[in-house]
Amino acid sequence: MAIDGSLYHTEAVNEKGLSGVSFIRGNEGLALGVSSSLVQGSGTNPEQLVGLAVSTCFNATIEIIERLHSLPHTAVVHTGVDQLKDDTGYKFVVRVQILMPGVDHAQAESLVEEAKNYCPVAKMIKQNANVSFEVVDEFAF
Repeated sequence: MAIDGSLYHTEAVNEKGLSGVSFIRGNEGLALGVSSSLVQGSGTNPEQLVGLAVSTCFNATIEIIERLHSLPHTAVVHTGVDQLKDDTGYKFVVRVQILMPGVDHAQAESLVEEAKNYCPVAKMIKQNANVSFEVVDEFAF
């Protein structure tokens, strides 16, 4: 059930952990076989889903910010997600790299900072010590 004022609502369902299928409830037609990144197997893993969510939402937000500044959309976003062991289990390290061809580096950094305060996914993760956003001249991964 959507909360009051919701502009969009979806429900993602996983019933069997890292075996089986995760799906979007309703008629949106998305269902993905899932697996663990730590064992051989087919299916999408949480790291891939996190990377897709960050790259997609953040680049769409940068496009909005570029438009607000009367700039063409040139940004490309790559998100690297690594799983590491920590003291209590596991953690993700998320590295977001943004390439903005034709945009001055300082202006690109300013646009990225603006987008971090506008994008719902960036707002959710930007304060985490394991997450970084970096404007790059070429992708490192």
